[in-house]
Formats: sequence, C-alpha cells, structure tokens
Amino acid sequence: MIEFVKLPEDRKAVVIGKDASAKKQIEKTTETEITVDDDVKIKGDSIGVMDAKNIITAIGRGFSPEKALKLSGGENVLEIISLKGYSPKKRATQKSRVIGTKGRTRKLLEQFTGCDVSVYGDTISIIGDWESTDIAKQAVLQLLTGRSHAAVYRFLEKTNFRKV
Repeated sequence: MIEFVKLPEDRKAVVIGKDASAKKQIEKTTETEITVDDDVKIKGDSIGVMDAKNIITAIGRGFSPEKALKLSGGENVLEIISLKGYSPKKRATQKSRVIGTKGRTRKLLEQFTGCDVSVYGDTISIIGDWESTDIAKQAVLQLLTGRSHAAVYRFLEKTNFRKV
C-alpha cells in the first residue's frame, strides 16, 4: 500500500530529523518506507502505512516526533480541530484562548486529560487515548465557543480525569 501526506514546508525537516533519525524511527516503528519530497510518500503494509500517516500528520500539526510516535499501535488517536472558519484576527484570538497566559491553559488541558495538545497554523490538535482525547476536545470546543476559562477548568475538574 502507498499513501501520500502533504506537510507544511517548515515541518518536513522535523519528519526527517537530524541525520534522518526521526524518519528512521518512524520507519522502524511502523515497518514502512518513507520518502520526503514535495509530499511524503509512505510505502508498506496497510496497518503500518496508516500508523505512519497518522504520525507524519501529527508532526505536520506541530507535534514533536516523540509525541507523534504515541500514535503507533492504535492505543492513541489524533484529533484535529480546524480554525479555518474564522477570520484571521478571530483565529489568533481563538489560538490565544487555548494557549492561555504563559501557556497555562494548554498545560492544564494536558495535565487534566493526559493528552498532548498542539496549537499550530490554523489547527488545534490533540493526541491521547479515546476517552481523554474526547474530554480535551470538549474543553477546547468550549473555549472556542466563548466559555470562560474558569468554567472550562471546572469542567475538567469535574471529569476528575488523570489530574496531576
């Protein structure tokens, strides 16, 4: 099976890594062959290709290769929330709401849910298991629809999920 993934130009080097270390790790983990050109070409068996595609997509959405590799094996999922429906000014505001002052909101989202959260380009992306990703997504959507940070923090506390 062969799949192609489009990546932002500035994320291609991250997929490759220093001395091709990230690319080699993805290939080894997913048992695939990866070629990075205009698009990223992934070749291998269907399960490995789908895992590699998810990993590379996550890297393209701002995650480090280490965090993106959590997507191998099927225990974790990648959720991408698009902000393209907003004006550029509103997108910046929405991203700021999710990040919070000095990154506080994003850190709390990660602590309460055990997920990894990336705010990159016109997207907010989440990596975690099914249940925790759903809770993190609900919290992000609440922020995007204008709920106060305090109300979202209370929602996260009520879930009493993996609180650190």
